[in-house]
Amino acid sequence: MPRGVAKEHLPSKICATCQRPFTWRKVWEKCWDEVQTCSDRCKSERKRMKQLANKGAKQDTPQPVQQQQQQQQQQQQHSTQADG
Repeated sequence: MPRGVAKEHLPSKICATCQRPFTWRKVWEKCWDEVQTCSDRCKSERKRMKQLANKGAKQDTPQPVQQQQQQQQQQQQHSTQADG
């Protein structure tokens, strides 16, 4: 009787980062439903891309009115000092 698992019948998924197929591994036995990336490299790359996207979104959010007014006043002061 052969030992081990028939490798041709293992489940597979597509990596969310690199879009390559990867197959089930013994270490993923308990969390296979949660696995989305094929490697630690893809996992860290995906995390980095999310952080960059969040950072860009935060910069696009409107600032409170007081901060905007302060910035406008500073710009006006700089422009009047340069003219005078």
